[in-house]
Amino acid sequence: MSFGNELQDIQAVNNYLLNDLAFIQDFRDMVKERMMIEKDYIHKLENLQKKYSQKSEKRGLTLSVGSVKLPNGDTVIPNSSTYQNVYDKFLKKFDESLKDRNNYVEKLNTLTKNIKSSVDKKEEIRKRHMDYSTRINSEVSNVSSETDKNEVRFREACNNTDTIKKKIEKNEVGSNDDKNEKSKKLLDQSIIDMNNKKNIYVLSIKVSNAYNEKLTNVENKNILDNMQALHESIVEYYKSICNEYLENENDLCQTIESCNDEVVESNNQINIPSDIALYIQYNKKEWKQPEVKTFAPIPLWETQDNIYKNDNNAVTFLRNTSLKLQQNLSTVKDDIVAKNKELDGLNNVYQSYKATPSFGDPDEIYQKIIDTKKEIAVLQLEELKCEVQINAITEAIGSDEMLVVPHNFKSKNFIKQTVCSFCNESLWRKGLSCKECNYVCHIKCELNVPPNCTKQKLPKSKRSNSTSVSNPSSERSSTYIASSITTSNLPTSSSMMQSPRSPMKSGKNPFDDDDDDSDANPFSSSSDLNINLPVMVAAYDYTKQIDDEVDLHAGEEVTVIENDKGDGWIKVSCSSGTGLVPANYLEPVNNTNNATSNYTTTTNYRTSFLNNIKKAKVIYDYTGQMDEELTVTQDDIVTFIENSEPGWIKVKNEKNGNIGLIPESYVEYIST
Repeated sequence: MSFGNELQDIQAVNNYLLNDLAFIQDFRDMVKERMMIEKDYIHKLENLQKKYSQKSEKRGLTLSVGSVKLPNGDTVIPNSSTYQNVYDKFLKKFDESLKDRNNYVEKLNTLTKNIKSSVDKKEEIRKRHMDYSTRINSEVSNVSSETDKNEVRFREACNNTDTIKKKIEKNEVGSNDDKNEKSKKLLDQSIIDMNNKKNIYVLSIKVSNAYNEKLTNVENKNILDNMQALHESIVEYYKSICNEYLENENDLCQTIESCNDEVVESNNQINIPSDIALYIQYNKKEWKQPEVKTFAPIPLWETQDNIYKNDNNAVTFLRNTSLKLQQNLSTVKDDIVAKNKELDGLNNVYQSYKATPSFGDPDEIYQKIIDTKKEIAVLQLEELKCEVQINAITEAIGSDEMLVVPHNFKSKNFIKQTVCSFCNESLWRKGLSCKECNYVCHIKCELNVPPNCTKQKLPKSKRSNSTSVSNPSSERSSTYIASSITTSNLPTSSSMMQSPRSPMKSGKNPFDDDDDDSDANPFSSSSDLNINLPVMVAAYDYTKQIDDEVDLHAGEEVTVIENDKGDGWIKVSCSSGTGLVPANYLEPVNNTNNATSNYTTTTNYRTSFLNNIKKAKVIYDYTGQMDEELTVTQDDIVTFIENSEPGWIKVKNEKNGNIGLIPESYVEYIST
């Protein structure tokens, strides 16, 4: 197929060629812009290479031997580290790649110039084709115009002859012969002229038709075929310049890839053990053992470096200290065991992630492994601290475990003034009380109290009349005590650090008072309440992390003892015991019988009391220790809302309208 055989509109093909040439020009402009971008990129890369080459020069040998000063002020060493050598090679190859990029820019510049020259030549060829087409069409138009003129001349000659003929015929009657003869000659000449003009007209028609036929069947076809050849040459030219552009870019990429491969090969030759040995060689110094601490005697008291154990007070203090250290040691060892289990789990996850990176980020797990090892190291230091002190105390006073019956002290807040059972001095607010025998003392006296608990409570008549409420903010802290006879504090164990629950979340009553039950809150007594507790199902397995949690097994039914109070934990009873589990590990049972707890009273007295007691009067000032607690002052009137933790009630202060928790023993109820 060809344009000449299939097409006729030369102007349409001309527009087609104009688009071809405009496209080639656009491609040239793209290459030119690519060249400018590459120039700008090279300029930035050159600045980058220069900047970090200068930094490398300033850094000197620090990559090999660190910042150590070389002997005799030397600035070079026989052998640099493979690490530094590879980096130097990287910078060198970086510089070589810039030269390759400059060569690439020169090739692009040459290509743009060649494209411009070729476009100009092809545009000239297009113009020639159009000029020739215009000239041929002009010739045909001229012949056609001349034919039209000859037709007019012929018609004029015909009209003139007809006029002469009619005039002669009119003048023949009554005219003389000479005049008629003259008219006939004029008619004959007019006829001859008419016939000549007819012949000219006929000949011009033939010429015009011949021109039109040649133009249509020959010249226009030739012009269209030539224009098709020009179009094909433009397309072929585009193929060549595009291939040249891509080949230049491929050459650059291959050159850069070759440079990069050399750097990669060098990187693989980094010898870390050799580099470490080189660093050690230039930085090795004589190691000084840590200074051994020795006892600093005081001449005035003739003190010695052994533990003082010459009186019962000292022995009691040491024994109590040892007991507390043993408690701490047990807690720390449990934490170490838990952390080691956690570490084993992290190691398994790390190996899994390392083998299959799609599972997760192994670097993140590795960092967790490092952090866990650090936590274990801190706990091991605490373990060592406890063991050293326990061993020293045992070596000094022996281990008479059969003679030791330690008190089970818990923190209390003594509202009414009482007397310390040890020092017989006034005891007010913060103090300690033994849960077994009701022995009370100052916190400062605890370590001096002889460990001889009778395990029997004193009769009410012999107890102190003080009304006390245990301190919720200090109960949990008392489970993890100071492990040194100095005033320094122990770091909090990991189990305590990780627990998000406040002291009020434990199942125990932080305000339990064994002294007197006469003012017990009728709202909190569960001994005479029938409770239908809800049941839920464990959706997943869960392994407890600290002592007040329990293990769960997927599919196991558990009884809910205490609902989630916003901290994400629920207290349950299950096959592994009673304790706390994450709320999102449980799901409801499809059983309509498992409703929420329904409390019913069993005595008419308690029903009557619940119906009548609406308000209470505050008998002691109380300052809230936590966000959910309420600050009240003596004689404030509060409205009972509901029971909360054992020993606590939720009330509304009528004076300011605030709502919160207060100790139930701080109020007395008003019948209404």
